Amino acid sequence: MTKTADNPFALTPDQLERFNVTFHSGYNKWAGLRMLELRSGFARLSFSPRPEMLTPWDTLNGGVLNSLVEVSAFYALLPELQPNELPVTNDIFLQHVRPLPNAEYELTGKLLRRGKTMAWLESTAWVGGKECTFARLTKTLIVG
Repeated sequence: MTKTADNPFALTPDQLERFNVTFHSGYNKWAGLRMLELRSGFARLSFSPRPEMLTPWDTLNGGVLNSLVEVSAFYALLPELQPNELPVTNDIFLQHVRPLPNAEYELTGKLLRRGKTMAWLESTAWVGGKECTFARLTKTLIVG
């Protein structure tokens, strides 16, 4: 596929439809995610915490970030998905290694390996150029 104004990430028509449905609605829209880069096996997004995402101590709630690492992993896998494949997380390991300030976050997702029915990914959250959260995800690719 070729990049165009309507398809800046050169996705197939099915992948572009999935992107538009998932990225511009629901949780992703509420979270204020911005797509910075999307290519085969890699995604880079950013967001600034909403007031509802913060703890009483003005830090990002870890549970919110736990869910957003799933998003960057999904988008890293999206350009590799066939029209009939649905990725479902069946295992996740996550570690916060720094405090989670009320600041601009960058999320990167990377496809490590893809088989016929499984995919292995990693997702990292960054603040101020430093990693604050690491996640490893295993997804089952359900064909339907």
